[in-house]
Amino acid sequence: IAKKIADLSVKEGNTATVKRLRRLLKENEEATVNLIKAIEQGKAVDVLSSQIEKRQSEKSDFEAQLAREKMIRPVLTYDEVHFFFEKFKNGDRDNPVFRASLIDTFVNKIYLYDGDDARVEIYCNASDKGIKVPTGKPQKGSPMGQMVRETGLEPVRCTPHAPQTCASASSATLAYVA
Repeated sequence: IAKKIADLSVKEGNTATVKRLRRLLKENEEATVNLIKAIEQGKAVDVLSSQIEKRQSEKSDFEAQLAREKMIRPVLTYDEVHFFFEKFKNGDRDNPVFRASLIDTFVNKIYLYDGDDARVEIYCNASDKGIKVPTGKPQKGSPMGQMVRETGLEPVRCTPHAPQTCASASSATLAYVA
């Protein structure tokens, strides 16, 4: 799994913007080399010098844009992904900090709806599609007793009502318990 995630990270890291910026950098370097060759041949040194300065300024801008783009979508290595999974595999489920880090990692947002259409919608960080869980009439107490003692949201084994869209929702979804 870690290898596939690392490969996907590399693939997704090569966005159209990154490819365009790399192409522009390459073209810029080629143009700079050509200008230097022209100066070596003694052609209009003043004009060519200003062109080289302009190209160097453009190169700095392209490099900064490329660095920002790479920060938005960092490329993960196999070792980083493996370490990440090991951290969660060996975590203490009773530790509130560990549970919060799981939620922070996998869950983007949760919407709770009241009324006749009472439901919970969970949006994971891995997808824009939400998992919709009808809540029905709230039950008293916690059926699994893992995340909460008396009331709240906790994992409950159930048949999902939407396609699974993230790793954290593959084995359990969240249900409201009042």
